[in-house]
Amino acid sequence: MVVFGTFDIIHPAHLKFLIEVRSAVDCFECELIVVLARDSSIVRIKGHEPIFDEEKRLRLISGLRVVDYALLGNEGENHFQIILDLEPDYIVLGYDQVPNIDPLLEFIKNNKLKTIVHRLPKYESGDLSSSSEVRDKVLELYNSQKKNKERRDNSS
Repeated sequence: MVVFGTFDIIHPAHLKFLIEVRSAVDCFECELIVVLARDSSIVRIKGHEPIFDEEKRLRLISGLRVVDYALLGNEGENHFQIILDLEPDYIVLGYDQVPNIDPLLEFIKNNKLKTIVHRLPKYESGDLSSSSEVRDKVLELYNSQKKNKERRDNSS
């Protein structure tokens, strides 16, 4: 089974997602392969660079016990090619990935693959369940500490 993602700033929702992938498709003997978005794809799609470059993200995600294998995705517009290369039984998507899966399903059908696409629901942990939320929290803490330091410096 294959999952795709940026996996920049690994957080609890990433781990929960990866753990739940196996039970979602009822394929405990399947290998979990993670395909990481290339830095260039992140800039093109999200409009900003990742915190960690693709090689660091690859090392981080490969080090997780739940992941059997991780690799970098294709660069450029031919991002579905990796599906042909891997021919996965399952592709599992997060709640916020690929809002319109019709092109993906059409690609699978046109290439006569038997891949099943499954989408997981959003993982609600109460806080910090996305990389954006983690970045915002870090910035909030940084700004708060900076203000406290300025107050201390001004009162001296």
